[in-house]
Amino acid sequence: MTKVDLLISGSGVVGMTLAYALAQQGLKVIIVDALDVEGSMGDEFDGRSYAISYAPFVMLNTIGLWDKIGGESQPINEIHVTDGESPVFLHFDQAELGDGPLGYMVEVRHIRAGLFDAIKNHKNITLCAPDTISHTKNYPGHVDVTLKSGMTIKTTLLIGAEGRNSKLRQQNDIKIRSWDYNQTGIVTTVEHDLDHQGIAHEKFFASGPFAILPLQNNRSSIVWCEPPDRAITIMRLPERSFNAELKKKFGSFLGDVKSLGLRWSHPLNMQLADNYTAERFCLIGDAAHGIHPIAGQGFNLGLRDIAALSEVLVDAHRLGGDIGSDLVLQRYVHWRRTDNNILALATDGLNRLFSNENPIVTFARRAGVSAVEKMPTVKKFFMQHARGSTGKLPKLLRGQHL
Repeated sequence: MTKVDLLISGSGVVGMTLAYALAQQGLKVIIVDALDVEGSMGDEFDGRSYAISYAPFVMLNTIGLWDKIGGESQPINEIHVTDGESPVFLHFDQAELGDGPLGYMVEVRHIRAGLFDAIKNHKNITLCAPDTISHTKNYPGHVDVTLKSGMTIKTTLLIGAEGRNSKLRQQNDIKIRSWDYNQTGIVTTVEHDLDHQGIAHEKFFASGPFAILPLQNNRSSIVWCEPPDRAITIMRLPERSFNAELKKKFGSFLGDVKSLGLRWSHPLNMQLADNYTAERFCLIGDAAHGIHPIAGQGFNLGLRDIAALSEVLVDAHRLGGDIGSDLVLQRYVHWRRTDNNILALATDGLNRLFSNENPIVTFARRAGVSAVEKMPTVKKFFMQHARGSTGKLPKLLRGQHL
């Protein structure tokens, strides 16, 4: 039987990042995933791009991962928020803060490749993939885990980083609250004639938000939200017709624009776990909270989870404590639950507010956008929150080593 400190179920970007952060502090970690991780490194696997806020960027840089995943990153210097075709807009500019970009855009394929390179030969990390957990049994002080391959593992703590459809969450009888947005997010990468100058654009339409997120080399990542039936129709369009529909939403401010070919679509919903922990078990990332992509904060919430959980576990480990005890895990829950729920409900509220065609709501909404644009102090407050630089931050988000 193999003995480790932690077993992480899920080799996504959150699972691999957590494994690396803890392994760097001397904890022994096993990652289990049904996916052939090495075989999933092709460009066609995941076409999304993540906006990494400034504080999570500081964390990734502090633990030594940014050099591995950020080589193709694009700084976000400004954000423009517009309500449909209204001339009124909200403008956030990093120059008003003066201490670095609002965040960075990184393609998921680069993040995954960099993380895999970081963990594959790490002395404290074992990757069991493709493989699955077939059985778990709790004992005082540890959990016995049996894999489908027959391997048996004794671990102090089991982590569920399997995403929204976490099987371990279900097996531990943790319920979720969820609701459907009746929207599908279409994702593609486009190229355009003119330089985006590091400016991200969020356009709000009654059918859903349309985000233009800057990438390197005159490219942008598109997150295009539409009702499911219309999204199916758009996804089935031939390339020429798809580009014609794309241009209607995108506009001409960056010259001619066209998709680079591959497209993906994802149904959009929100779900929040009733609990983050069970006996010697802990949820992290989308397994605990899945939110609307309207503000690009989903991955950032996962990174903030990692910063808090890593600090809690490393502190307990150094003191010779039981990292799987309820007392230790509740420190993580108290640190993260409120922040996650507040941001989840905020993104939910924004989507409902801007996807509303009521004339009175529309007038009030645009008046509010105009008012905020004229209030530098309020704008600075919003920018600091978007950068993840407010509240009681874990050490890693402040650039301090564990």
